Amino acid sequence: MANLTVLEANATGDNKTNSTACWNDYCMDEEAYFDSLADYIQPKHYEWVFVVVYLITFVVGLVGNALVCFAVCRNPNMRTVTNVFIVNLAVGDFLVILFCLPPTLLHDVTETWFLGSITCKAVLFLQPTSVSVSVLTLSAISVERWWAICYPLRFKSTLPRARKIIVVIWTVACLSALPELIVAETFPYGFPKPFKSIYLTVCRPSWDTTNQGIYHIIVTVVFYLIPMILMAFTYSHIATVLWKHEIPGDVVGTKTQGRKPMLDGNKNTQEDQILSRRKAARMLIAIVIMFAICYLPVHIQNVIRYFGVIDTKHSTEGDAHIVYALISHWLPYFNSAVNPVIYNFMSAKFRKEFKAACFCCFYGLRSRPFRARRDHTFTMTFSNSNYSNCHTEEVTMASI
Repeated sequence: MANLTVLEANATGDNKTNSTACWNDYCMDEEAYFDSLADYIQPKHYEWVFVVVYLITFVVGLVGNALVCFAVCRNPNMRTVTNVFIVNLAVGDFLVILFCLPPTLLHDVTETWFLGSITCKAVLFLQPTSVSVSVLTLSAISVERWWAICYPLRFKSTLPRARKIIVVIWTVACLSALPELIVAETFPYGFPKPFKSIYLTVCRPSWDTTNQGIYHIIVTVVFYLIPMILMAFTYSHIATVLWKHEIPGDVVGTKTQGRKPMLDGNKNTQEDQILSRRKAARMLIAIVIMFAICYLPVHIQNVIRYFGVIDTKHSTEGDAHIVYALISHWLPYFNSAVNPVIYNFMSAKFRKEFKAACFCCFYGLRSRPFRARRDHTFTMTFSNSNYSNCHTEEVTMASI
């Protein structure tokens, strides 16, 4: 909207009447002014593309992360230490997609915060919390896998220890996001006095841009650069060990007096373990690489924005900066939505559980048995493989 640029650049004059505001030699009445603003906040043609992409990301992210939690919780065989961490990652992704994606889309497209100061604080708190949970969980997985594969005799992973680590992860993540919760405020656009509107209201930290820039640099170093270096080291070491066809601490064969060493069984077992761990390592490395790619642009944008490296207000490439902002804001949500897709393509166990979960939802099978009476009952178990994947259904009936 051309008029908005003129009003922004010259909004220093005095008001002449209660219904008209003038900026130097340019005057506009209230109705015309707000008509111009309403036209300005309408999505542009290319922004509608992002609206559709955001909606697809929203649906895929919610369904996919819910399936991850369901698959691990319903199958006791999948409740390993690594999968418990993956569930924690899915919970964080689910929450950020549910509560943060819609407000982010609305604000980025309309350049207006319509949801009030309380929601502003909640969203600005949940976003860094989720990011911290994701990167700390990925770091915990990498360290746990590193110990389990490279030094299996020195460290043994247990579910109680994993749960304690998850509690620590959420505590650290919430504490690191507290500054955002404290300083987040909504700021109205600088309208002339007779004009009051919610249009172009901004949700941002109330402290100055220098402090915000320092805060984001600390967050980038602590919750992006250091974890990326840590995970690069651990997974490089894991890959080196696994692709040497040898698992430290495993016994390949034993030799007894007067008999040939029994190598075949142990060798096959070790090969199976190596192949299984290689597949798991590939999946986890893919997740880490995707996280690094998706979060790099938004960290760069924060540094640019708060240290004034590029002045977007006076740039001749305003639309280019808007597109970059939309893409960089969408990529973290895409990362949250794509993780379950990676599990599905790279893990046969998750793929099997996802199919079983979809089958259960489609046929509406009950997860708990129904018992008509406690006496004179019999049990019927479904033998079909699809039904058995869903659960073992017990149907009890009173005898006649």
